[in-house]
Amino acid sequence: MGASLKFLAMLIFLTACVTQVSVVFANRNFIGLRGPDPNDSYIAPFLWTDVRGAISECRPFFIRMDPDPVPSCCAGAKSIAELTKTKRDEKELCLSLRYIGQLHGPFDPKRVALLGEKCDIKFSFPPVTSDTKC
Repeated sequence: MGASLKFLAMLIFLTACVTQVSVVFANRNFIGLRGPDPNDSYIAPFLWTDVRGAISECRPFFIRMDPDPVPSCCAGAKSIAELTKTKRDEKELCLSLRYIGQLHGPFDPKRVALLGEKCDIKFSFPPVTSDTKC
């Protein structure tokens, strides 16, 4: 392998590592909205990728393709609701939902807020848009 090919391979590897670390720090620090706070001992009960995975089956409901969420959507929503115990957790959930909306396109925030009622979960999911101040 030539020197330039080795350099390119190393550059790709380092970029991938930095990207992974950035994603981890992005979630721990409110999706990259501020830098790390060394005095902050809060650890979120979930990553934004956990939220995305848990509610991935909800997309047809969120974009009004289905009138009701499917059971797997409700199961995922329930798992996230059970992890969300404090106001800080709620803020993290709000930021995660906002980030997911930015990544995967818009969805009806009113439909997100209906998850508790539609899935028989005693939890109020926040109606989140890209402009929502969490």
